[in-house]
Amino acid sequence: MNITKKLLSDKEVETFYGLNARTLQRNRAYEIGIPYHKIGRLVKYHVDDIDKYLQENRVVEDER
Repeated sequence: MNITKKLLSDKEVETFYGLNARTLQRNRAYEIGIPYHKIGRLVKYHVDDIDKYLQENRVVEDER
């Protein structure tokens, strides 16, 4: 599978980004986390939304 595909399923996000699919499902239930698209019964994540979410939630510890 090619990562240049723009919409990814839970399992594809898990494979390519290492984010647990169950965590993605739980976050949707609590209406938190990465924005997603609902297409019928399918849930898809846009690659740009995933990248933006990861960048915004990056934690950098102070160097001492």
